[in-house]
Amino acid sequence: MMRLIALFLSAGCCLAAVAQDFKVVWSTVAEVVSAGKEAVPVERSSKVVRVDVEPAILPIAVGKQVCVSAFQLRAFAPDGRALAGVPLSIGIREDQKLPLQLTHPKGDLCMRPSAAGEYPIRFTSKLPAPDDTQRGAQIYLRVS
Repeated sequence: MMRLIALFLSAGCCLAAVAQDFKVVWSTVAEVVSAGKEAVPVERSSKVVRVDVEPAILPIAVGKQVCVSAFQLRAFAPDGRALAGVPLSIGIREDQKLPLQLTHPKGDLCMRPSAAGEYPIRFTSKLPAPDDTQRGAQIYLRVS
């Protein structure tokens, strides 16, 4: 009985040590620019206070392709106006690159998920906010 308890305790310690080493690493995989109806062109001094991406959740089937061009990407200035041409980086989790099967046809970024799951994708403005922080939005591909 004591050996069994000792085995469970040592296995638990090893699992805890492994779990502490796990880190989520984000990789920038592409860049796009914001657009939108009635958006004003970005200027050198522009600041971005908010980034919106629609749809925020996109349910798709395994093997179905979706491209970033299918999303509405908008960035907003401090006065609330939409800005056209704001550079946005696209980030995905490093451990999800292979299942997403990324391609770059005609300058677009496309994904064809090979496995069911939820895949977060981050869009981060390369222009700073007034407080010099970066603003962004996160969407989810829900693959079934």
